[in-house]
Amino acid sequence: MTGNKRFALMSVTLTTSSGVMRGKVSVDTGPMRLADLVPTVYELTNVLVAQAARREEKAGRRISCRAGCGACCRQMVAVSPPEAFYMMDMLDSFEPARRAEVMERIEKIVGELERQQMTGELMNPAYTDEVVLPIARKYFLLGMPCPFLVDESCSIHPHRPVVCREYNVTSPPELCVDPVVNDITKVPMPLPLAVPLARLTAELTGAPPRLIPLPLVPRWITQHEEVRQRQWPGLELFQRLMQMLGPSSAPDG
Repeated sequence: MTGNKRFALMSVTLTTSSGVMRGKVSVDTGPMRLADLVPTVYELTNVLVAQAARREEKAGRRISCRAGCGACCRQMVAVSPPEAFYMMDMLDSFEPARRAEVMERIEKIVGELERQQMTGELMNPAYTDEVVLPIARKYFLLGMPCPFLVDESCSIHPHRPVVCREYNVTSPPELCVDPVVNDITKVPMPLPLAVPLARLTAELTGAPPRLIPLPLVPRWITQHEEVRQRQWPGLELFQRLMQMLGPSSAPDG
């Protein structure tokens, strides 16, 4: 028990395209907002990433991503609604000067996206490869660093989104200056978790599944504050998420 929260340590078995993966995650058993589910999902993602890294090392390949190499931090990062709520909670927890600094960076990015007439495309919930890839390429060519990038390193590394955790390469890091043109070798992730989080939100709220580009999160939140504050039983949220990952993904403890 931490403060007024109670946690259960859950043993999780995931059947993926790379085989069966097992790990343990802590789950809040009390009333939870969707944002409160995110730390557990991050734990689960870390287990999957670690196992993927071990698989690469056994094959003679090493992940080349290192602190100080922020090339990938200029790509379009799309987050699930629970992660968007989590990010705003984090921003609201910053001391005022730091929060103002980050918000200024976000507003600068949004202003450029508006000048490029890209916000409508980026907020389109119908994400398919045909829709996303051209706009993601256009976004990358703008060369705008993530608002959380400081000295080419992630200033929120322990709290970074799922898609950032999952993005690892074994190719030379200098190739990441243009991941579209250059032959980037990404570490395959058998079970990306951002989309299941988006689907869970859609199931709970009746809205279509969607992902939100990171710089547009504050704007999106202003229209979804009620969902941000809603609560559900913690174990129920976790179990419903696990059900979306497949019949073999249920917690076994």
